Amino acid sequence: MSGTALAIDGLSLVRGGKELYRDFHLEAEAGKVTCVIAPSGSGKTTLLDCVAGIPVEHAEVRGNVFFEGKTERPAVSFLFQEPRLIPSADILQNVMFPLVNVMDRERAEQRARLFLDRVQLSEKCTALPDELSGGEKQRASMARSFAYPSKLLLMDEPFQSQDLRIKLRLIETLRQLLASEKRTVLFVTHDVQEAVALSDRIVVMDGSPLRVVLDENHVEKEDELFVKRISSLVSGGLRVSGSLH
Repeated sequence: MSGTALAIDGLSLVRGGKELYRDFHLEAEAGKVTCVIAPSGSGKTTLLDCVAGIPVEHAEVRGNVFFEGKTERPAVSFLFQEPRLIPSADILQNVMFPLVNVMDRERAEQRARLFLDRVQLSEKCTALPDELSGGEKQRASMARSFAYPSKLLLMDEPFQSQDLRIKLRLIETLRQLLASEKRTVLFVTHDVQEAVALSDRIVVMDGSPLRVVLDENHVEKEDELFVKRISSLVSGGLRVSGSLH
């Protein structure tokens, strides 16, 4: 799998009188993790909404998004800051929920169980979300995102609410899923260490409107100087967590 899968062409966006993006261009390679790093509150989630085709309220939006050269959106999976599980459904049902719309129920259950096993939650299938820890809930969310047969995965700071110990485990689980299930991923965060740990390419943005200040295809995953260099490019709002290696 190679070549450009996702292309953002000339995105301009004004919301509430504030210009967030002006003629923004980005290409994401198929089967790779492309990360956009920008300060908190700068419009990263809004960028994912535009990519997914979700209307941005009270905003003027121009530009185009192409996937594999077409404007039709592909099947998309999301991994959010919060797990967004259905409280009244058990974990197996939560993972199956999007699957039953695209495959028969028997296959949906088999696939849901497969991915729950991959995130070490096979023994929690009948548990309700409130019976799981925060880390377990996010692993269930990962299972749901990867079980759904999407071509594009959009990740919106999925480790933000976790402490370092849980974050390490979640990142390792996500690494394993990404290695076995090649997806095109667009990942937004303000945490430099998370970006370095997971990404094949890092695009750093700053300013108002946001502008690209670094586009790095060679990510040095264990180079602390590389992390510091990225952090120094943004005027404020980035986070450098503890070592994730």
